[in-house]
Amino acid sequence: MKMQFLCKNHRSQLEINESKAIHFWQVGFDTGHYFRDLMLWMDAIPHLGCAFETAEILLSRDMIEHNVACELFAKSALLLASTFSNLGHLNEAERVCWMAINRLERELANHPSNSEPVNVHLRDLYTQLEELLTTEQPTAQEGRDTGRVSGLTLHH
Repeated sequence: MKMQFLCKNHRSQLEINESKAIHFWQVGFDTGHYFRDLMLWMDAIPHLGCAFETAEILLSRDMIEHNVACELFAKSALLLASTFSNLGHLNEAERVCWMAINRLERELANHPSNSEPVNVHLRDLYTQLEELLTTEQPTAQEGRDTGRVSGLTLHH
């Protein structure tokens, strides 16, 4: 199951327009961060999810410097996973971490000369994943009461 935040139309526009993608990432990241600061976790999720997907576009399309793209991607993943965790949606938080880890590990294979900065981001993601895995999972009843998100598809 794929976690999707961008609609097809936005994704297509961002894939061909570098400046629009950078701007869209920044607005999504800043808006999501603002909602997080207010502890409005559900309001933050769609913005951070769009930032996460946009950062992946920037990384895969080689639109910006590789190290910067890796940093934006990792920062977006960490903030999105943390926000899911704050909502008690630990499975979704883990999925985001694993998606980011798998993507950055592919970057290591494709760009071995940039391994040092990518490894720093991977360390941060593995640390967050470890924290998520050691967080006490809610019981089945608590999971139903928290309104767990499953099969999440949000479009912006």
